[in-house]
Amino acid sequence: MEETKCKCPHCEAREAEEEQNEELNFAVLVALVPVLTITLFNTVGLL
Repeated sequence: MEETKCKCPHCEAREAEEEQNEELNFAVLVALVPVLTITLFNTVGLL
């Protein structure tokens, strides 16, 4: 099922902002993966 998207300026601006926020959240998640991995290994005693 396809959703009908509104083409008004308000909806387009909100969609662009949501896309930007999603991109930023993904970048933060990717940046935290090494920190979490090192913390896990230190806790378990592998490093």
